[in-house]
Amino acid sequence: MKDDFSIKGEVISALETIKDPATDTSIVDSHLVENVVVKAGVVDLTLVVDAKGNREDRFALEDAIADAVEAIAGVSEVKIKSMTAQALAQEQKGQTPTAPRPNASPAKTPAAAQQQPRQPTMPASEALEGVGRVIAVASGKGGVGKSTVAVNLALALQKLGHRVGLLDVDIYGPSLPTLLGINGRPEVNNRRILPLKANGLSVMSLGFLMEEDTPVIWRGPIVTGIIRQFLRDVDWSGIDYLIVDMPPGTGDAQLALAQTVPVDGAVIVTTPSDLALVDAARGLQMFKTLNIAVLGIVANMSKFVCPATGEVYHIFGDPAVVEKEARRLETVMLGDIPLDMAVRKGGDEGRPVVVADPDGAVTAAFIALAEKVAAATPVGAASEQPEKKKGLFSFLKS
Repeated sequence: MKDDFSIKGEVISALETIKDPATDTSIVDSHLVENVVVKAGVVDLTLVVDAKGNREDRFALEDAIADAVEAIAGVSEVKIKSMTAQALAQEQKGQTPTAPRPNASPAKTPAAAQQQPRQPTMPASEALEGVGRVIAVASGKGGVGKSTVAVNLALALQKLGHRVGLLDVDIYGPSLPTLLGINGRPEVNNRRILPLKANGLSVMSLGFLMEEDTPVIWRGPIVTGIIRQFLRDVDWSGIDYLIVDMPPGTGDAQLALAQTVPVDGAVIVTTPSDLALVDAARGLQMFKTLNIAVLGIVANMSKFVCPATGEVYHIFGDPAVVEKEARRLETVMLGDIPLDMAVRKGGDEGRPVVVADPDGAVTAAFIALAEKVAAATPVGAASEQPEKKKGLFSFLKS
């Protein structure tokens, strides 16, 4: 029997085949479908409608959606709620819509809207209740050790006395389960998903929900929906810092994060190589474009100290170039992390270096990084008395 998570993916794929009559593009790409939720085979979704549109066109689109979704094995019922973009935005902000919704059958937008290009309806960015600070750890390209930095930064912040959560939104390559040596399916309690625990961290990753060798072959709207649910429907209450391990590059995941919650700062991870720095600069500029503060750049694998001779080798380039690039980009170099066998070994064995070698030089570098991040984004009382959030991590509830 299919679980709700699998059904949701098929629902999104089916909706992508339906065209918006006003733009002749997919209703998913046109953002006419929002809030797709699957629970025990029952599919709920919101259809964004044009209040001035042709009623018959709306009903025709509604019927097309119902037919496509009902044809999916495992779907027992389809519920479509039609709302104008204004009413949807007000509902997402917790306000009562001022305009009446179209009655009767679920509906969607239409022919009268053909004159004007439609703007995507994005959920309002609202702070996570009970979370002090949200910090994104990002990189312009893969292979620079971003996830390793995210994990050890989280553990270093914890060593400083903070309560820390770690969210893996690297949907196509979730690596936190391996780096932390944990697996298992998260539990749902009181309509909330409970993050797994590892070394005192609260952790959530798509890797907990899929078989180890299963590839993730999803388009942007599905990825965006999952990231929003990871942020909104996981119980992150009581967290001082939520460290978000981003996928490399610039794209849907970064936009989804920025549009879902206010991000207090971004840490850009790179190696000192020229190739990595070029992409790091692009990633940094993207966060600036999204009005997210860039805390600085981390030069990872900046040097190798030969244990036999003590001689220093800059295998990936001189970290001084990272500091120079940081100045050019009007930010700072937060620190440099040495290349060390203990880091690789700890990642493979699920014992991060901050845990495995608490007194080592690499751990000291991560502690120094954590101190700078904490100084730039101090936490107050916001996370001390968390309110219980509402919502449903629906695709996990079986």
